[in-house]
Amino acid sequence: MKIESVQPKAYLDISIDSRPIGRIVLELYDQQAPLSTSQFLTLCRGEGIDVASHSYQGAHFNKVIKNFMIQVQETSEKTSCDQNGDAKALQEENLCESCPTFSLCWVNSESNHLSNQFFITTFPQPHLAKKHTVFGHVIHGKSVVREIERVNTNSVYEPTIAVVIDACGGWDDSMDVPIFNASYDQAGGDVYEEYPDDDQTIEEDSTESAYIAVERIKESGTILFKGGDKNQAYLKWRKCLRYIVEFDPDQDQNPEYFTKFKDAKKKIYLNLSLVTLQLRQFADTIKYCTFLLDMDEEVSEQERAKACFRRGSAYFEMNKLESSLADLKSAHNILPHDELISKKMQGVETALEAKKQKEKSKYAKFFG
Repeated sequence: MKIESVQPKAYLDISIDSRPIGRIVLELYDQQAPLSTSQFLTLCRGEGIDVASHSYQGAHFNKVIKNFMIQVQETSEKTSCDQNGDAKALQEENLCESCPTFSLCWVNSESNHLSNQFFITTFPQPHLAKKHTVFGHVIHGKSVVREIERVNTNSVYEPTIAVVIDACGGWDDSMDVPIFNASYDQAGGDVYEEYPDDDQTIEEDSTESAYIAVERIKESGTILFKGGDKNQAYLKWRKCLRYIVEFDPDQDQNPEYFTKFKDAKKKIYLNLSLVTLQLRQFADTIKYCTFLLDMDEEVSEQERAKACFRRGSAYFEMNKLESSLADLKSAHNILPHDELISKKMQGVETALEAKKQKEKSKYAKFFG
């Protein structure tokens, strides 16, 4: 019986702008790149070294280039070659013919020191073939990599907010993979990757297969929402919107699925507007309602009323009373007998009147 070797693994816990995002788990190629694997694990675990200066804990991602890679800064101390082997040998391990998405590679160093900078590719990089040591790949937390890839950067690709490795170490299958920017619950049959580009489940060039994915992800969010898990539902519906945008077909070439995707998009905008309102993410509520209303003639009167009501409610919570009243009046004009809309509109009118009276009293002090 052939016994499969178990490759060592490491984890990186990531935060963006001091907000925990989740864990990246990397499988390392100890047979093809034993020196690199040993070096990387040592820096993740901080074993037998000064953790403050020789560990990835606390290190920042200092370069992010969309559709290319995310790169970690060098730790505060470089490692000389006579202490930890030949830097040249390390950089010449496993110089692969290809460099696929989610590959873990060393940044080459031109000095006589061992560079401990690494990068993770976010798109296939054939031009890097035979140029960089590839010593691992991402097996969990791809959504975390994608979120890092999407942070804003300056003109030299440095993130404008802090992207930090809060903790790191060795990993095995008994350990968790905490993820805060995605939901991996498979309720409703959602077995798809967080980002469409990373998914290998959908049949290539099959709009039907893509639409099935959209419906399953949407249903997964609905199940979670009905079960009371609003944050997970929000993450599911946000994921669903990515798939809709990615696979939205051309109207002339595929009118049947164009209509189906359009209807799915409207439902997702409404679902996201509802859940973000309940989660008190009011700016997001306004955003999704506006997206729906901008679809204009494709939106039914009932859908328009819901969007206006929810956006008006979000404006009210943000103390933008005039904008709130305008939206609620629009909803009231469509559904004049809806008691919930009428009650909310009366509440905003009362708040506006109180605001006017307060301002009137304030200025009366100067002229009274």
